[in-house]
Amino acid sequence: MLQQPPQHRIDPLAIRVWRISGILTTIFLYSITGGVTIAVHTFGWTDWITAAGLIIATLSAVPLIFLAPQLRWRYYRYEISEKEVYIQSGFFSIKRTLIPMVRVQHVNTSQGPVLRRYRLAELEIHTAGGGSFSIPALKMNDADELRDRIGSWVRAAEDE
Repeated sequence: MLQQPPQHRIDPLAIRVWRISGILTTIFLYSITGGVTIAVHTFGWTDWITAAGLIIATLSAVPLIFLAPQLRWRYYRYEISEKEVYIQSGFFSIKRTLIPMVRVQHVNTSQGPVLRRYRLAELEIHTAGGGSFSIPALKMNDADELRDRIGSWVRAAEDE
């Protein structure tokens, strides 16, 4: 029997953070297209290469900026207990992962400049065997609290 989806959602500001990330990716794609355009004219290549680059950059902009962030936030959920971490991710293919607390090696939080601007952090959970899982876009205080709580549960599980 399938377990119910986890109850907790990540912060709604994640949508804004992911949209900014999508905008930055789109700017990068347009920059590459600009470089290719210069090369096309410098080396006498055909213009369809530039047109293809512009089409790819433009078509990828809409889902990167508008669609994916909303869907990603809608389906990303998590739940943490003394015994396990339960994460649901994905929107086309939904993936549910149970991480037993006894398998957790260490936990850390991280922030890039955009997450820091919105006072959010990513909680990273590393497991025995080299696996790594993350819960993105948590409020900074919540991420720190969860990191410390998971750390204490892991130490307690090791002592048993």
